[in-house]
Amino acid sequence: MSRIAATSLLALILGVAAAQEPGDYSTVTGPVDLDRFPPAAESPYLLPWPAGVDRQCIQGVRGIVSHKGDESFAWDFAMPVGSAVVAARGGTVTRVVVVHEGRGTDAPNNRVVVDHGDGTSGCYLHLEKGGSLVAVGDVVRRGQPIARSGNVGRSLVPHLHFQVVDRSGRTIPVSFADESVRADRGVPRMFRRYRSANAADEE
Repeated sequence: MSRIAATSLLALILGVAAAQEPGDYSTVTGPVDLDRFPPAAESPYLLPWPAGVDRQCIQGVRGIVSHKGDESFAWDFAMPVGSAVVAARGGTVTRVVVVHEGRGTDAPNNRVVVDHGDGTSGCYLHLEKGGSLVAVGDVVRRGQPIARSGNVGRSLVPHLHFQVVDRSGRTIPVSFADESVRADRGVPRMFRRYRSANAADEE
């Protein structure tokens, strides 16, 4: 995807969004059934950036551009290239790919994957080239810096894509325990801003 095409598509999305009342977003994006998500108060997940920092969710569950089908339960959080990405949940690093650069419809992605030890894995995508702070086999704690964000792969703007998958690779519904997400039952919504509570000593 060329820079012009990407910019045009983003402008179209934002234009459609701006033409709607805030309450209308629920009809085209966001969770259909909140009861599918674990209670936020019991969640082992915190937002995947350092505590005290605010980020905007630019696409959430059942998104407008993507996050459908096997990737329904995923989030995109806007952040400048090079921003700190921290583990949303502790585990063992099983995959690190940070050799790619560039973006477009068919551009390869960079990622770090963390196995949580219960059949699920957290996936952190669109990372900066060379932006991993961990290696395969490393055991990481929740809140530990693991990567630097980027704008690589199928990406319109600099952001972090986060999702949790099961053994089959399908995304699964999770919630976040951060206080800032409690009003939304732990499920971030498109165009809303959230403050992370994810400090390295939380777990």
